[in-house]
Amino acid sequence: MKSPLTTAIAAQLVERIQDGRLRPGQPLPSERELSIEFGASRGVIRAAISELALQDYLEVKPRCRPTVVLRKRQARSLVSGKSNIAIWLWPNTGDYAAASILKGIQSADIGNDFNLVVANAGDGDWDSIFESESKFLMESHQDPQVAGLIIWYLGGERNLPALRSVRESHIPIVFVDRQPPTEFCADFVGTHNEGAAQRAVQHLIELGHRQIALLSNIEPVSSVRERESGYSRALREAGIPFRPEYIIRDQEDGPEGVDSLLDQLLSMDVPPTAIFAVNDHIALQVCDALRERNIAIPNQMSVIGFDGLLRWVPGGGHLTTSLQDFERIGRLAAELVYQRMGLGTVDAFRHILLDAPLLVRGTTAPPTHFHSSFHSSTRKR
Repeated sequence: MKSPLTTAIAAQLVERIQDGRLRPGQPLPSERELSIEFGASRGVIRAAISELALQDYLEVKPRCRPTVVLRKRQARSLVSGKSNIAIWLWPNTGDYAAASILKGIQSADIGNDFNLVVANAGDGDWDSIFESESKFLMESHQDPQVAGLIIWYLGGERNLPALRSVRESHIPIVFVDRQPPTEFCADFVGTHNEGAAQRAVQHLIELGHRQIALLSNIEPVSSVRERESGYSRALREAGIPFRPEYIIRDQEDGPEGVDSLLDQLLSMDVPPTAIFAVNDHIALQVCDALRERNIAIPNQMSVIGFDGLLRWVPGGGHLTTSLQDFERIGRLAAELVYQRMGLGTVDAFRHILLDAPLLVRGTTAPPTHFHSSFHSSTRKR
C-alpha cells in the first residue's frame, strides 16, 4: 500500500513535469538530493519514482537516473457541439490594447468549432481585480466546455493555485503581454520589452541626452521590469552613470501622481533633459504637465513613450514611442492555444517575443542648455 508521503512526493514531481520545470529527456535529481529535499527516506523516493514510471512519466533503466519521457496528455473530454476558448483581458474590451488583442484572436485561423468567451476585471481595487481573475480561472477549470484559455495575467503568486487547477483539468493556457509567474511554465506571446526599451533610450542618447529619467509605475509585472531593465542597459552600454534618483514610479495612476513626480524631477540639482515613460498613457500625462509649466516639448524636454496605443487620440499622434503589435499577439496566441488543444502534449513551452519598432515623432530632439534658469522659469503656472 502506498504511503501518503509517497503519493505527495509523486504528485509534486508530476507537477514539475507538467509545468516544464522537468523536461523530456532530463534526468531526475539523485535519490540523495530528493531525499534531502523532501525529508524522506530513499525507500520512499524509490517508491514515488516507481509510481511515476508505471504512469509513463519516467523511464527507469539499470544504473541510470530516471529520465522524464514525452508523455501524451489525455485530451480533455468535451461536450458535443461547439467548445469554448476562454479569454481574460485587462482592463476591459474598451481598452485599446485589449480590443486589439481580441481583434487578433478573432482573425486567427482556428476554424469555426469554437466560441470565444471573453471576461475582464471591470472596475475596483487591485484586491477585487485579483479575486475576479481567480474566479474566472476556477470557473474555466470547472466548465467542461472550456477547451483552451488565453489570459492577460495580473495575479502574480496570489493566483497560482487557480492556474494550477486549470492545468490539472488539461486545459492549455497561453499568456499574452505579461509573462506567467516564475513557478508556472507555460506558453507566452508578447513583446521584446527589454530590447525595445533599450532602443528607445539609445535614441535619446544618440540625440545627445545624458540626463534621462524613467517614469514608471508600481505594477509587479514582467513588462514593467523588462522596460526598466532595457533603460538601465542602454545607459550602461553608453557609459552613462546610472542615477537611481532618475527612476520614479507613479503610485497614484493618474495625472495628479505624474504632476507630483514631475515636480520632483524638475527640482533636482541636475534635472533630466529627457523622460522615458513606461507607457504612452504616462507619457501623455507628462506632456500635459510639462505644457502647464510652459516647458517646450521637445526643445526643452524630450519625452518618449512605449506601446503606441494612443497614437489615434488627440495629442497622441505626435508622441515618439515603441509600437507594440497587440493584434498580432492575439492572433498568435489563438493559433498557439489551438495547436495545444489538438496536440495535448507536455513538450517544451514556447515563448514568442515580437519586436516593437521605434516610431520617431515630434516629442524628441537634441537637448538644449537652459538649466541655469530652470528652477525660476519652469514652476507650474
